[in-house]
Amino acid sequence: MKSVVTSISLEQDTDVSHTRRSARLIAKVGGADNRDQIRFATAVSEIARNAFQYGKEGVAEFSFSETKQALCLVARVQDHGGGIADLASFLRNRHQAHTGPGLGLSGSQKLVDDFSIETGETGTIVDLKLNLKLSGSASELAKAAADALVKAAHGSPLEELTEQNRALRDALAAQQYLLREMHHRTKNNLAIIQSLAMMQARQSSSEETRKALTDFTGRIQAFANAHNLLHQAEDVSQVDLKQHIEDLADRLRLAFDQSRIAIEVDCEPLMISFDAATEIGLIVNELLTNAVKHVSADQSSERKVWVDAKRVGSKVRLTVRDNGPGIVDAEKTLRKSRSLGWKIVQGSVRKLNAALQVDGTDGLSVAIELDAHGEG
Repeated sequence: MKSVVTSISLEQDTDVSHTRRSARLIAKVGGADNRDQIRFATAVSEIARNAFQYGKEGVAEFSFSETKQALCLVARVQDHGGGIADLASFLRNRHQAHTGPGLGLSGSQKLVDDFSIETGETGTIVDLKLNLKLSGSASELAKAAADALVKAAHGSPLEELTEQNRALRDALAAQQYLLREMHHRTKNNLAIIQSLAMMQARQSSSEETRKALTDFTGRIQAFANAHNLLHQAEDVSQVDLKQHIEDLADRLRLAFDQSRIAIEVDCEPLMISFDAATEIGLIVNELLTNAVKHVSADQSSERKVWVDAKRVGSKVRLTVRDNGPGIVDAEKTLRKSRSLGWKIVQGSVRKLNAALQVDGTDGLSVAIELDAHGEG
């Protein structure tokens, strides 16, 4: 059973904005939460804009559809254009142009619960559906939605804008909570894996196996540390590089407490993306671990490792250096190295699209320069 709420002609740009507001309000009457209201309204407005810009105008119709199995809100957007050529490529988002209907189609189909499209020489019809959890009849909801639209039409535009902004803030807060919870659970899962590896290391009779498992737990911690920082942060998309490196250094100080190695950290406060933070965490873990293991064994001299991170123009420069014996022809030697740790460093540097410099003349110094896009 289908019960129509309203139809909106798409003849000018303001009609697209009106369609978005109507989609959100109708979804709200249908019992959708803020997040579902916004994703449905966004999808409908994208298709409506396509109809207006590329389809020679059109119409957007909203209705509630009721079956024995489900109750859903349907937005049908129909235009009078000449159809969409190579529709399959548009839906797979493989079109080459950076403008055009494909951008709206490929994104909108991911935002709704069901998406269908028919296109031909006489125009294009797109149906977008949002599944509802309310119990009730389609006709009752359609009437309630129509009444809400009439009431909203006589309301203040400022109040409508305020309500939309509030809904967006609530949706963002919910998304932030979910991301923070995801990072928390990931950190806990990594901690379990780390504990299992440590238990296996203690039970192993092979020194080589114990060493490999110990190194493995350090790499896990480099990942877990970034997740832990994001779990605690207000912004779950960025990591404080200074805190990230200091936490890793503190862990390694405890791990190598008996070696009497001094690890000094001098980092500027820098915010970087989570992806960059995980790669830098791996790099710092490998370089610090390697430096502590191979720094000079001369007990008469103080053994030190320095970690510096600072902004240099539009780049971030990270340096790890020690006062050990160094390496003759370091660049050539490390390039040929079969060490897993050095391979991890090189792999992370490539992922960051960073520049790598090594100098083994006065201890070993490894410097990495990160382009601006590697930052948060």
